[in-house]
Amino acid sequence: MKYYYARVSTKEQKLNRQIDLFKKMGADDRTIFAEKQSGKNFEDRSVWSDLIKRWIRPGDVIVVKNFDRLGRNKKEVKEVMINLAKQKVYIESIDQAYLNNYIKERLAGDKENDSYTEAMKDFFFELMLDMDLLRAEWERKETAKRRDEGIASAKKRGVKFGRPLDTNMRAKFKELYPLTRNKDDQNYRTVTSVCNEINCSRNHFYYMAKLLKENKL
Repeated sequence: MKYYYARVSTKEQKLNRQIDLFKKMGADDRTIFAEKQSGKNFEDRSVWSDLIKRWIRPGDVIVVKNFDRLGRNKKEVKEVMINLAKQKVYIESIDQAYLNNYIKERLAGDKENDSYTEAMKDFFFELMLDMDLLRAEWERKETAKRRDEGIASAKKRGVKFGRPLDTNMRAKFKELYPLTRNKDDQNYRTVTSVCNEINCSRNHFYYMAKLLKENKL
């Protein structure tokens, strides 16, 4: 049986790309396990724990888009792969397909008598895993760098980011904002009450207040 594990690190990130890729490979909702959780350690991942403790059986395969979806800690990732291999459960990476057979053979195979050959195999296994996790980390940083550069360039060209200001909300804000300024005023309104009335967050309230002071609202 093949199971598919998707993970992103934060609530803001999307799982769609990983899930769509899995479904193209024949996965369905029953075999896809996805969560939004940090890659720092395995203990905090409830979906991963559920997959490992309740679903997998000897002979099963867990598919990930990239080995880095298992985590950032190479030592911990390797330990998990070894422990699963002892149960005859193997992990396959889509992005590093060229490593799948080698890793399976390396983790499942019997130890050879030649200690030098054995040490070299261990060395290359560590080296390949290291290189791929480092490459994935570099790609993430480069993507973030290009995104930040793109945003900075767009801002220089006058492109506006953030939530667009609703015309009705803006007009209502201009009407009610002065009432939040003086607690001694008999018509005083709290920021919370104004936010509830015009349906905006406190952060957005103060953002509009800043624009108003700059005559940009």
